Amino acid sequence: LLHNRLHLPNITSRSAVVALFIMSDKIAKLQIAQVESKKEFDRARAAFEDSAKRLGTAKEALRNMNEEDKKTIQVNDTMLPELFDMHRTATEEYQVAKTRYETNSRYLQLLNEKYNQS
Repeated sequence: LLHNRLHLPNITSRSAVVALFIMSDKIAKLQIAQVESKKEFDRARAAFEDSAKRLGTAKEALRNMNEEDKKTIQVNDTMLPELFDMHRTATEEYQVAKTRYETNSRYLQLLNEKYNQS
């Protein structure tokens, strides 16, 4: 009777019912983690793209300087050190967030497949 109300497959043992509930709890927790990792991935990607754009703009501005200014300017006179550091950090955060999101997505898919086979 329990399996009919919960739309579970015809399960004959109590341990099988418990296992399905445990699996569905794991899936629910992983779905939450996957949503959060997607938000972090999107934030990190936006920061990465912004830092790349800023760095590109600064490099282009240096390329477009007149030759006299190029001879006298020093790297510390520009924002390049800070922009390189910002882009390095954004790149690392993006790679970590991307890996976490992709891992959560794969694991969630595997758990769903396993759950649906039960």
